[in-house]
Amino acid sequence: MSSLLTEKLYKLGFLCGIELEIYIQDTGKYTSLIIEGKGKGGDNYRYDFYKKTFYPCYPNKTTVYGETMTAAELLERVERYLENRRQYLAELSNKTKT
Repeated sequence: MSSLLTEKLYKLGFLCGIELEIYIQDTGKYTSLIIEGKGKGGDNYRYDFYKKTFYPCYPNKTTVYGETMTAAELLERVERYLENRRQYLAELSNKTKT
């Protein structure tokens, strides 16, 4: 049985590595969104949310979107990030069509 957090993140496109501890979503050839959980179960977990780019010939790049967040804060941050990303990609697509 998976946690409610895992179910919600799955619906947002994340895969679960270890329940409540690691989630990942590939967003490009070299880029992934990563969620890391640290804690001792239940509401004691805190989450970091960041984007990691693994360049083949250059140093890797990390962009942090949130640290030590509760599950509720994490979900809000992830949903906001994904919505902003959708809007950005839609605008980019519209610019290339004109």
